[in-house]
Amino acid sequence: MKPGRTRFPKSFALGLAVLLAVAGCSDLPTKPPTAIEGELSATATGEAPAEILGLDLLGGGANSATTRTVTVGLLGGTVSVGNFTVIIPPAALTRTATVTVSQPDLTRPVVNLSISPASANRFLLPVLLVADAKRMDRSLLSVACIAYYNPETANWEPVAGSSISLLNLTVSAPLFHFSTYRVQSGGKAGW
Repeated sequence: MKPGRTRFPKSFALGLAVLLAVAGCSDLPTKPPTAIEGELSATATGEAPAEILGLDLLGGGANSATTRTVTVGLLGGTVSVGNFTVIIPPAALTRTATVTVSQPDLTRPVVNLSISPASANRFLLPVLLVADAKRMDRSLLSVACIAYYNPETANWEPVAGSSISLLNLTVSAPLFHFSTYRVQSGGKAGW
């Protein structure tokens, strides 16, 4: 054997090839949904393959001034509408899902986040919600947080881990599920 060359046993190479073949044919979460599973295929919905992977290179999905809907895969993605941005890190989702971010009134700091199918509304890693708070009074921004509307208690509850950036003029929070959120300061919606 020549110096500087590494040699792999044939059994290792064969085992690796078999493992890759089996993984490629299995029902991994990276497998795109098919019409047989009761969902529309990517080509039937008109989504580009890049969107299925969560890359959204073509800017697909439904868009308006107050709502944006995109398909996000295991590679994660970013969805922005109005004053809000949702950052989904890689491996946060267990399957490809449709994410909708809606800020119904661009003058109010309230955002509705939804995901379909509903079973995807539990994340393995926290999703980051970032609110652009440039319109907010600096004294209110210094004590602001992200809160979510709890339908069971009919109250707005602060999200644990909310943080502010006085440098970037943003308020952010890690999320483990989608719901209705707002920027608040002193228990009241801020701006």
